[in-house]
Amino acid sequence: MKKIFYFIMLLAIAGCEDEPVLGPSGTINLNIKPLFAGNELVLGQPYNFGTTEQIQFDELNFFVSNVKLLEEETTDETDLLEIALADFSDNAAGEAETYTFRTVPAVKYRGIKIGIGVPSSLNKSSVSGYGAGHPLKKNFDTHFWADGGSFFFMKLAGIFNAGGAATPFELFPAKNANYTTVTIFKSFELTNGETEELNLDFDILKLLQDANNQVIDFNNPNNLSTYNPENDALSALLMGTLEGAMELK
Repeated sequence: MKKIFYFIMLLAIAGCEDEPVLGPSGTINLNIKPLFAGNELVLGQPYNFGTTEQIQFDELNFFVSNVKLLEEETTDETDLLEIALADFSDNAAGEAETYTFRTVPAVKYRGIKIGIGVPSSLNKSSVSGYGAGHPLKKNFDTHFWADGGSFFFMKLAGIFNAGGAATPFELFPAKNANYTTVTIFKSFELTNGETEELNLDFDILKLLQDANNQVIDFNNPNNLSTYNPENDALSALLMGTLEGAMELK
C-alpha cells in the first residue's frame, strides 16, 4: 500500500474527545546536483570532451516525476513528488536543486525511485485544468513540443568545439516511449523529528557516454539534435544512460 504523507484532518466521532495521533515522521531533503566528470558542473565553462574536442553547456533542465522512497522492510513505496522541473539553466555556480518533503514516515528505506520526464497521463497538449503554479502549465510555452505532441523531458544545450569550429547542439528527448524510471539503492533510516539529506549527483559526462564509455560523436551532425531533425535513436540513447549517470549519496 502506498503512503501519501500530507497533513490529514480526521473527523472526530461525536462525543469523542481523542485527538488524532500522527505516526513518527521526519523530513527528507532531496538535493539534485549536476556534475561533469565527477566535478561541479558550471554552465558556460568549456570542458574537455574526447581527445582534442571541448564542450560547453548553456542550458540544463529536466522534469522529475513520480518520486518515491522504497521501504526497507516492506514492499511499500512512499510518494514524495508528482512532478517538478529541475532547472539549472540560471545557475552558473552549479548549486543543487533542493526539494523538501515533510511528515515522511520515519522508517528504514532502501532507496529511491525517480522518473525522468513527463508521465504519459500528464503528457498532453492541454493543461488548462492545472493551476497557474503547476509545473506543466508554468513551463508549457518553453517545454511543450507541438510538432511532436509531447513535452521535452530534458533540455541539454550548448556548444561543441572541434578544431576551433564551434557547433551548437540541442539534446531535448521527448515522447512517451522515452519516459524513464531510475531506481537507485541506498539504505538509510529516517528518525522521528530528524532531517535526512539525500544527495543525488547527476554526471552529464556519463549521460553522454555509451555502454563502452565512448562519448557521443558530435562531429557527426546527426548527433547534434534530438528533434530538429527528429532523432529517436539519440533520444533513446540519452534516456538509456540516465541510471548510470545518477548516484545517491
